[in-house]
This record gives sequence, structure tokens and C-alpha cells, in this order.
Amino acid sequence: MSSHADQRQRRSVFGVLRSARLRALLGLGVVLSVGATGTFAFWTDDVVISGTTFTSGTLDLQVNNADAPSTTTLGMAAMVPANTSAEILTIKNNGTAPLKYTLTGGLTGTDAAAYNTAASLKLTVVSAGTRSGSGNSSTCTGGTIIYGPTALTNVTSTAIIATRRGPLAAAGTEALCFQVTFDAAAPATLQGKTATATFTATGTSDVS
Repeated sequence: MSSHADQRQRRSVFGVLRSARLRALLGLGVVLSVGATGTFAFWTDDVVISGTTFTSGTLDLQVNNADAPSTTTLGMAAMVPANTSAEILTIKNNGTAPLKYTLTGGLTGTDAAAYNTAASLKLTVVSAGTRSGSGNSSTCTGGTIIYGPTALTNVTSTAIIATRRGPLAAAGTEALCFQVTFDAAAPATLQGKTATATFTATGTSDVS
């Protein structure tokens, strides 16, 4: 018969072997689990989005279809008090982007200061008006007065249309009738005096 000591020794050896096998199986399970996770496969599909192009617009403000027009009928020669002259000036957006515009103007020349002091050349601007009469008796009729009658100054940056008008779309136009009146009370000291009116239309892409 085996002694109790032998039995205890065999149980001890068996327990050690069983623990070693269990640890080995657990370790193998962990390795297998990690290996299985890394073998998953995923399908993918790509869609390319194209055709998004950006092109800047152009800003091109013209008056009477020109970049530097010269008025032909607004000026007066041999004028006397109460004479008037008028001309249609058409503001045009010759670019591709919408725009608004403002207008400044005034008198230049040797005698600009004299006319400024007398406040005797008065400007009226009419939207959508028409020109009537001829020579030193032409006037603007109809339409809506958007400026004046106000005396032209000898400062060419004087605001005439201060609030931006528009917007004008590409190829859009607005006809403005300019009328200048030589004041009926103009002093005799202006006889033989000459001044030139200059106007500047300024377009902006800010149509807010």
C-alpha cells in the first residue's frame, strides 16, 4: 500500500501538470483570438465628385457704350442767363458681374472758381427722362429727378449720386438725363467766362 506521503506527492505533481495544461490552453486561446480578429476583410467603393469650377466675374462700367465718353450736347456756347442744355447719358454694365454705381462731378478750368462763387450753373439729373428741345433751350422732361437742381462746385469729387444705384445686371443699363441751367440771376461778371464740367461714374461689385 502507498503511504500517505506518496499519495500527497502524486496529487501535488498532478495538480502542477493540470495547472500547466490549463495555462497553456488559455494562452493558446488568447493567441487564436487575436489572430482571428486581424483576418477580417472590408469592401470599399469610391465616388469622385468633379466639375466644380470657379471663374471670377468682370466689372466694366461704361457710359454711352464707352469707357471715356465725351458729351456733345450738354455744354453751351454764347449762353445767357436762363439758358439750358440737356443730354442723355446711359450708364451700362458691360461686365459679367452685377454692379451698383455712384456719381461725382464738378467744374474745372480757369473760371471754375468764378462760377462756383456765383453758384450759377445748376445741375439736374433725371432717371428715365427724355431730352426735349435743342441747343441752349434743351431740357429734360418726364422721368424722376434724382438730383438737383444744385449748383456745380469747383470740386470734381462732389457727390452727385451718393447713394449707390442699381444693381445693374450684366448688360443692364440706366438712362440718365443731365440738364444744366445757367441761372437767370447770374451776375454780369461771368460774361466771357469758361468752365468745364467733369463727371465720374464709379461702379462697385458690392451690391448689398
